[in-house]
Amino acid sequence: MQSVRNIKMIKKQYGVTLLELMAGLTVMAVVVAGALSLYQSATASQRTTQLAQDLAAIRAAAKQIWQGQGNYGANGTSLNNVLVFSKRVPTTIRVDNNTNPPTLTHVANGTISLTSAVSAFDVTLTNIDEELCVPMLTGAHGWQSVTVGSGSAITVFPVDPPTAVNVCNAGTTVVFRGN
Repeated sequence: MQSVRNIKMIKKQYGVTLLELMAGLTVMAVVVAGALSLYQSATASQRTTQLAQDLAAIRAAAKQIWQGQGNYGANGTSLNNVLVFSKRVPTTIRVDNNTNPPTLTHVANGTISLTSAVSAFDVTLTNIDEELCVPMLTGAHGWQSVTVGSGSAITVFPVDPPTAVNVCNAGTTVVFRGN
C-alpha cells in the first residue's frame, strides 16, 4: 500500500503554473525592450552618419562644380537644379523632379536646399531634431559658419557639446555656409 502512495507522490506534474508563465513573460518583455532600445539607438546613429556623409558629398560637389567661377550666382538662387542635372546628388537622397527646383529629401525626411550666397553657398537642412543636430554640430569642420533656427551663426569649430545642445534647442533648420 505504501508503494502505491509513493508512486502517486513521485508522479510528475505536466504544464506550467500561472506564476511561472508570468515570470517567463516578464523576462521576455525586458529582453524585447532592451533590443528595441538598442535598435533605436543604432538607427539614430546610422541616420546621423548618413546625413553627415550626404552633407560632405554636397559640399564637395558644390566646390567642384563651381571651381574657378568666382561666385555661385545671385544671392538666394537655388542650386539644386545644377546638382541634380550634373548627377552630383548622393544616392541616399531622394530627388523629386516634379518640383522646380527639384526637392531633395534626406534620411530624416527633411529637405536639403543648396543656395547661392554670391561668393559662398548655403546648405539648408530641415527637420533636424536634437538627436541629429548635436552630433552634426560637434563633428562639423571646414564650414564658414553654421546657423541653427533663428540663432546666431557659429564660426568656431569644432563646436563643443554643451554649446551644441544649447543651440540645437533653437529649431529644426540648420544652415551650413561654405565657400
